[in-house]
Amino acid sequence: MGILFPFFVTVYPHFCLFQTLIKKKLIDKKPLTKIYIYVTKYYLIYKICDIYVIICYMKWGIKMNRTKAIGALLKKERESLNYSLKYVTEKMGFQHHQILSKIEKGTREIKAWELVKLVEIYGRKIDFFLSGQQEVTQTSRVLWREPERTSETIQAERKLLLFCENYKKLLELTGENYTKTTFSPMSTVTKENFKNGKFDFVVELAERYRNQLNLGGRPSYSLCSVLEGNLGVLVLYLDLNGGSAASTSGSVCNAILMNSRNAPWRQNYDLAHELFHLITWDVFSDEEIYSKPKSGNKNEVEQWAEAFASALLLPAEEVRRKFSRRVKGREITYMSLIEIAREFRVSIEALLWRLTNLNLLNRKDVLKCLKEGNIKDIDKEMRITDWGEKQYLSERYITLAIKALHIGKITRARFAEYVDIAFSEVPSFLKKYGYSENEDYTIAFSAT
Repeated sequence: MGILFPFFVTVYPHFCLFQTLIKKKLIDKKPLTKIYIYVTKYYLIYKICDIYVIICYMKWGIKMNRTKAIGALLKKERESLNYSLKYVTEKMGFQHHQILSKIEKGTREIKAWELVKLVEIYGRKIDFFLSGQQEVTQTSRVLWREPERTSETIQAERKLLLFCENYKKLLELTGENYTKTTFSPMSTVTKENFKNGKFDFVVELAERYRNQLNLGGRPSYSLCSVLEGNLGVLVLYLDLNGGSAASTSGSVCNAILMNSRNAPWRQNYDLAHELFHLITWDVFSDEEIYSKPKSGNKNEVEQWAEAFASALLLPAEEVRRKFSRRVKGREITYMSLIEIAREFRVSIEALLWRLTNLNLLNRKDVLKCLKEGNIKDIDKEMRITDWGEKQYLSERYITLAIKALHIGKITRARFAEYVDIAFSEVPSFLKKYGYSENEDYTIAFSAT
């Protein structure tokens, strides 16, 4: 009806006039009728073609606007990561940087594979660009061990938050309830508690958490699985070029990001350190966490975080017992200390400082030992077999993704997207984690 509207507006009045003249016999009907029908037919064709051209122009204009919007977002993302045109061009495999420049200006339409690749480089979801968002909104606060923001840490943040969203979706798809944990083993954890109690309060807090979570005498062995299984904290391992660890407690979920490049004993310490920040998430501001004293030492909050990690992973009574067994004539060898560190799965440096705080070693001797570095070299040589396979993502997260795939809640393509692998790698990935696509995992027992 919309297309015929111009016809009725322009032709119908003339048609009515023509009928009136015929009735009054002012004109001859037969010859003029043929002429009028002929003219009307071609006028209608002209109008339809005219409207078609207008519609095509509008569609072309919308397409051009969308191309420009995507290009503008791509440029904004590249600049936010401090990536040069040359760097992204090399990553994309373009022969000239002008290709990327034209895409960003909107003068060249971006191909599907190019957008997918750029999404990967910039660490964004493809919907971010297709929806035409005009600004980046950071809804979740992310705390890093090192406050300096680089392109690597920004990308890692985006990945962390994306995996948090996916984690929540997987829980919903597999029918598992998720309740965001409130960390409150004590009646209150306030800034005044820390200011008044100092390190004594931090140690007490660590002991209460160790008991509440039933971590036992060797907390490093079970801390990760307990955080994920009992508290719903997503512990994610990624290969990071910059940054050692981070944590977030946004609207989606509680999560800790670990650097899979670090040694396992370093990861254990980082995990406990970030747990402290989740516990005190609403207690300390970013300024308090990242402030740098004039003395050059770490600020109070970071010192408390390290004391918490040390007290959590190295229970006082257990450490004293292991230490006393190895002391011979008021001396303990480097090898014996390294054996204790390996047993608790912590770094030798973390153990030495814990022994110092327990008044089992002299502070000056520890400082001298660490400065010389001999014990670190011996520790490195003895632990060459302790590395094991590099961890990837999260065991619980991967299990949920596999479960969602097997019960038909997600496709293979979406599964590949969830676990951040190529589509062709899905069969080998499933096999690596002990799952077969041909196996029936729906067989079940009847509950009594």
